[in-house]
Amino acid sequence: MNRKIVFAAAGLCLAAAVVAAIAVAAGAFERGKRPDENGMYTAQGHWVEALGEADTESAARFAEKLKKLKADLLTEDNRTFYAIVPDKGYYLPGEVTPATDYAALFTAADEGLAGSGIEKIDLTGALTLEDYYFTDSHWRQERLGGVVDALGEAMGFSVDMDSFDPVTVEGFIGAYGKYGADTAETLTYLVSDATVAAVCDNYQYPDSTAVYDLARLDTDVPYDVFLSGASPLITVESPLAATDKELVVFRDSYASSLVPLLLGQYRKVTLVDIRYMVSGLVPQYVEFTNQDVLFLYSTYVVNQSAMLR
Repeated sequence: MNRKIVFAAAGLCLAAAVVAAIAVAAGAFERGKRPDENGMYTAQGHWVEALGEADTESAARFAEKLKKLKADLLTEDNRTFYAIVPDKGYYLPGEVTPATDYAALFTAADEGLAGSGIEKIDLTGALTLEDYYFTDSHWRQERLGGVVDALGEAMGFSVDMDSFDPVTVEGFIGAYGKYGADTAETLTYLVSDATVAAVCDNYQYPDSTAVYDLARLDTDVPYDVFLSGASPLITVESPLAATDKELVVFRDSYASSLVPLLLGQYRKVTLVDIRYMVSGLVPQYVEFTNQDVLFLYSTYVVNQSAMLR
């Protein structure tokens, strides 16, 4: 065969292979969605903030922070637990390019906390995509039965979710409304005798004493209806609790909608947010004795743990 023909044929084969490879790559790209300039993408009707690359070093620092808090603040009588709240992207594998390696992130945190005496509570199997708002990053309070069960199994309590009365608010658009999310949905908050009787002492908002701050429904962050939103320190006294036990939660915003569900079990709940309070100041406000202590943080915080002060 003429050498020119052979080389030409080889060149055509190589070109075809390159085109095929490009087509495969393009197909793979199309199967995942690139976040927009705000880091947002949409999938299965949800607006989602892309977590980005898993920062395992941040997760390791997160573990070191929790261990230091335990060593510096807690007593031998404090029972101590940690739980990581998966973000919505965890339940949308392959929907965004590049994907976050959640397994690596969680493993780094777990390995850092191994042998620390801080017991892990796994929430990944207690949630599904349907348990989150479409237009917000947060979980839906009325869908937290599985989370409460997981916490209760480890911490020794039981909550009957059917004992709450749901109150619905139509027209809810969450924090992603600022990025263009405009599909109104329903926000539901759960009321019980314990939530009505409870009194909040909010460091940031001293006039906000109710568990559900209904005035927040008319603000740009309606999720703040739960415990009035972010605050360095909140204590909730629950006179109708079935026990005299106390709970301290080191937290981010996800705890705001969870804690009201626990007020039938704990006489006093203290929420500490060290994104807004330096850890060294905590002993000025909280005396640790024999409380249960829960470190509850979202995947976002684990991946950017430098925000914990």
